[in-house]
Amino acid sequence: MNYIINIRPRQVIRDFIRLTNMGPTDDFWYSEVINEIRGMAMHGRPIRIFRRGVRRYRILDNIDFGINEIRLAGHERGIASLTSFIGGIEVSAPIYLADMSFGSLAGVPNVVEAELADELMLISGTGEGGLHPEVARHRRIFVQWASARFGVDINTLMAGMGIVIKIGQGAKPGIGGHLPGSKVTPVISQVRRIPIGIDALSPAPHHDIYSIEDLKQRIDALKEATGKPVFVKVAATNYIPYIAAGIARMGADGIIIDGHGAGTGATPLVVRDNIGIPIELAIASVDRMLREEGLRDRVTLIAAGRVSTADDAAKLMALGADAVSMGTALLISMGCAMARTCHRGNCPAGITSKITDGSVIVDYDFALRSSRNFLTAFMEELRLILDYLGIDDVRKLVGRRDLLRGRCIDGITAKVLGIREVNCESSDEALINPGSTWTPDYSIYATQLVRTGDVVIVSMGSRGPPEVEPPKRLIDWLRLDGAQVTKPAIDPYREDIDVSTVLGRGRLWLSMPVIIKPPSTWSGELIKAVKFVARANSVMADLEGMDIVDDRHLMRVMWDRYVDGLGALVIPYPQQVMKDVNALTYLRVVSAGDIANAVNTLVREIDRVHGVIIDINDDYPEVSLVRLDVELRRRGVREDVDLIIHMPSVRSSGDIVKLVALGADAVIISGFVERALHGYKDIEDFRLRFMRFLTGIRREIAQLLGAAGIYSLQSIVGNRELLRALSGRVRDMLMVKLAGEDALYR
Repeated sequence: MNYIINIRPRQVIRDFIRLTNMGPTDDFWYSEVINEIRGMAMHGRPIRIFRRGVRRYRILDNIDFGINEIRLAGHERGIASLTSFIGGIEVSAPIYLADMSFGSLAGVPNVVEAELADELMLISGTGEGGLHPEVARHRRIFVQWASARFGVDINTLMAGMGIVIKIGQGAKPGIGGHLPGSKVTPVISQVRRIPIGIDALSPAPHHDIYSIEDLKQRIDALKEATGKPVFVKVAATNYIPYIAAGIARMGADGIIIDGHGAGTGATPLVVRDNIGIPIELAIASVDRMLREEGLRDRVTLIAAGRVSTADDAAKLMALGADAVSMGTALLISMGCAMARTCHRGNCPAGITSKITDGSVIVDYDFALRSSRNFLTAFMEELRLILDYLGIDDVRKLVGRRDLLRGRCIDGITAKVLGIREVNCESSDEALINPGSTWTPDYSIYATQLVRTGDVVIVSMGSRGPPEVEPPKRLIDWLRLDGAQVTKPAIDPYREDIDVSTVLGRGRLWLSMPVIIKPPSTWSGELIKAVKFVARANSVMADLEGMDIVDDRHLMRVMWDRYVDGLGALVIPYPQQVMKDVNALTYLRVVSAGDIANAVNTLVREIDRVHGVIIDINDDYPEVSLVRLDVELRRRGVREDVDLIIHMPSVRSSGDIVKLVALGADAVIISGFVERALHGYKDIEDFRLRFMRFLTGIRREIAQLLGAAGIYSLQSIVGNRELLRALSGRVRDMLMVKLAGEDALYR
C-alpha cells in the first residue's frame, strides 16, 4: 500500500500481541471473546453457532433461538443467501463496517476498512473528521456529515456511495465528538483543518439542525447536491422509537441506531456508563413503531453497538434490524488488545496510535489479512445459523421475533422485545450483588477527578453495570436520557448550565446538589479543611457525630448539636424536634419502616422542619427515596420539603444525577470522598485535591445535564421521565419506565 502518511514508526506490529487475562465481569470484550475473534482472523473459518450467552444481565445474552450450541469443525459451508441491501445498495452480507474516524484510528485501520468494503462488497463508514486520501479512493464508503464538519466540503461528500448525518453515537449520546489535542498532529490538523495540538470538540448539537424540519431540509439538500442515499446516525435513547419514526418521515434512506456500550476513541466515563439504552431494546421498539406507522419499508435499519458474534447479528435481525454495524470486533481482528489507551494515542497494537514519528503502527498486510479472514468466518457463521433455522435468505430473518425465546426475561421486557418468555430456574433473580462498588475503572476515575478537576475521559466502550459489571445498587439498572434531533443537546463546553440547588425553602443555595460527609477517621486540620472547602465551593459538610473543631464556616455545616451560626441541625428520628432553632432542621431516618411515621411528623411540624435525610442501610434505599417523594407530592407539601439521601456506595457524578432524578434535592457523598482524597502530601495538597474533586464533579454534572438537553438541575428533581430502567422489576420498584416501553402504549 502506498501509505500517504510519511512517518517513521518505532515499531510495526505484524502479529497479535499478548492479552491480559479478563473474565466476562471485567470487560465486555473479555479474553475468550478476543481469542475467538483472533482464531477466526487467523484461520478464516467458523468456530461455533448458537452460542449460549454468558453475561448474566445482558438482555441479548438471555435471548436465543432455542437451539443448543453447535461446535463447528471449520470446514462447514452454508447455502443460505446473505445478499442484502443498505439504502438501495446491494451488499454481499447485511454488514456495515462502523464509522471510525481518521485521527481516532491511526490511518492503516481506516484504509483497511475501506479496502474490505470494496473487496467483500460491503459498506464502510468513514467517521467524523477529514477524509483520509487513501480512503477517498475507495468506492463503497459512506462519508459522515457530523456537527463540526471537520474537513467536509462538496468534494468530500461526493466521495463514495452515501452520506451519514451523525446526530449521536452510543458511547456518548447527547454530546459531540472529541479528539484529544495530543492526537491532533500535523497530518490530522491538515486533513481536519483545525489547529495542531488543540482538542477537536464537536458541538453537541448541529447548529443548523434544531428540529425535525431542519433535519428534513438537510436530508433533501444533501440528496439534491450529491444524488446519494442519506442515512442518519443516532444513539439509542429514551425516545428512540419516536425519533426513528420522525427520521423516516423526513425522507432518510436509513437509520443507524448506536446502542449503549458502543466503543469510541474518547468519551466521558459518566456519559459512557449512564446515558443510553441497549441496542436490543432500541431495535425491537423502533421496528415495532415503524411497522405500526407504515414506515418500515422506507428505511434500512442498522443495529450498532457490541455486535461481537454472528449470533448477536442474527438475534438483532430477528428483533427487526436489516443489518448490523461492526466496529470494535473489527478492530480486535486487526490486533486490538483492549488496552483502552485510544484517547491517549499510545496504543500498543498500533490501531489507535497518534500519527507522528516514533508511534507504534499496525502492519497493513497483517491487518487486512486478519480482518478479511474474520469477516469471512463471521459471514459463514451467519449463513450456517440461517441454514439451521430453515431460512434460505437473510432478508427473511428480519423481524422474525417468533423464532426467539427469552431466558430469565421478565414479562414487560419480553413484551417490549416481542418474544416468548421462558421461566428461569430461579424465579427470584438477584437484582444487586455483594461486593465493593470500587472496581478498577472507578478507582482510577476518582483519582483522575482529583488530579485534573475536569471531566474524566476514557475509551473503548462501557464496562459498567449491569451488562458487564454485576449491579450492586438499584441505580445501576437506570439510564439517563440523551438529547437527539427533536431536543437538541446543550453544549456544556460552550453554554452555561445551572447545576445549583436550593434548600430550606430558599434559605440555602448550593452550587451543586452535593453534601460532603468525611470519614469518621478524619479530625483536626482535615475537618477545618473540609469546612473551608465546603464554603469555598458553596456546598455543605455533614459533620454529624464529629467534632466541628471551631466555629468558623458553620453556615456550610450540618451537625447534630445546635450552635449559633450553624447551617443545618440534624435530628435523628424519632427524637423530638427542637424549638426556637435559627437553622435549617432535618430529620435523619435510618429505617425504611420509619418512613411513613417520619412523613406524618414532617407534615405536622412543617413550620419547623425543612426536610428529611434518608440514611437507610438496606439493599434498596432508592425505593425509600422514590416513595417519600411520591407521598410528599400526594400530600401537596413536596415544594416545602427537602429530600436528601446518603448512599455510601455513590461513586460518580452519574449516580448523583440519577438520585436527583429519582427525587433527591441533594446527595450526601461519603465513600466517594474517602476514595478520591487518599494519598495527599500535606494539608495544602489536601485542600487543592478537594477543590479539584468538587470542580470535576460540578463539570461532570453539567456534562450530563447538557447531554440530556437540560439547562437547569432544579428542573429534573423527581423527574423520573428522564430515566429508563433495564429491568421490569426495577421499573416497578422505582416507578421508572422500561427502556423501549414507549413503543407499547401510545
